[in-house]
Amino acid sequence: MSSKQAAQHDSNLRNIRGTFVAEGMTISKSTRDNLDRIASGKVSYQQVLQELRTKYKK
Repeated sequence: MSSKQAAQHDSNLRNIRGTFVAEGMTISKSTRDNLDRIASGKVSYQQVLQELRTKYKK
């Protein structure tokens, strides 16, 4: 991830956190980890969704 992409990702995370705080919620570590994985290009959004579906289907 380039420094510009990393800065944008950090900005997006701050915005997400701010929205959650305004609603009295927090972002879990696993959610943050998944957002980091998507932003870094390690996985796609669709892959994360499939992982979560499999995890919670059990």
